[in-house]
Amino acid sequence: MAFLSAGGFIGTKCQGRAMSSFAGQRVAVKKSQRVASVTQMKFEISDGEDFDNNGIVIPLSIIAWVVPSSIPAGIPLFNGSGLTQAYWASIADNLSRYPKGPALDDPYWTLMVMWHIGMFACLIFGTIGYNGSKRKSF
Repeated sequence: MAFLSAGGFIGTKCQGRAMSSFAGQRVAVKKSQRVASVTQMKFEISDGEDFDNNGIVIPLSIIAWVVPSSIPAGIPLFNGSGLTQAYWASIADNLSRYPKGPALDDPYWTLMVMWHIGMFACLIFGTIGYNGSKRKSF
């Protein structure tokens, strides 16, 4: 294994050079530069308005998606159950065959895309509704 030592021993001066134990040669070491600015994440909904992230919107939006999507439907892809139950059953079925993943034509992918599109739509609309009602936009 190759190690790179960049320091001297106690009582010796370190001159910005390093010794490679692999090649046994001295190599120059560049000093690291400090980053001057720190980036901040700011979210905007529209027109330069700040995004107010309220913690209650996320659980309420998830409940608002899981409850209606759990209602049994007569859709053959769901086998007569709701979208959430069909998705979780598909996950359990694929986990029972663990080392082998789902095939590309497995219904799991359709259920996953449908379930997540619905969940993220509820999250987005819940956030827009919360921020809109807070600003008295509607």
